[in-house]
Amino acid sequence: MTIGTWQLIALLVILSPTIIAFFCCLFLINKKSYTKLPKGLAFAGFWYRLIAGVIDTVIVAIITFILAFIPVIGWIFGIFVSWLYYALLQSSKKQSTFGMRAVDMRISDENYKKISFWRASGNYFVLPISIMIIFIGLLMIAFTERKQGLHNFISRTLCVRDK
Repeated sequence: MTIGTWQLIALLVILSPTIIAFFCCLFLINKKSYTKLPKGLAFAGFWYRLIAGVIDTVIVAIITFILAFIPVIGWIFGIFVSWLYYALLQSSKKQSTFGMRAVDMRISDENYKKISFWRASGNYFVLPISIMIIFIGLLMIAFTERKQGLHNFISRTLCVRDK
């Protein structure tokens, strides 16, 4: 069985936000060197991030499930709300989603400052790259020096928590 033209077009349409975000993150984010971790902060490790991710996934799943009852366009609203949930909350003054707040964690740039809405959007849209290859990009969190997943490397973000 070969892949037809329509399947390729559908695949490109589905992956286009991830591909666009990947190149935007690579070329538009100014590459600054990472500063030293300030006292009183620690990098958020794999288990903290997993717990926060599960909480956020449950919240977004409930919202998406409710929106799915809107005929025809409900699932589109679900995707849109999911993106806004992560991007708006991570770029807010608290720098965290509700799941991240539950484990006292926040997201920052390489200088431990608040990230912009667009960087948070880039972080959200490149997350599928971390998931695509049997979750290797997420498992990297457990083994890297700054506890970054592949999507964090691409968008140049850090997850930190108070000691």
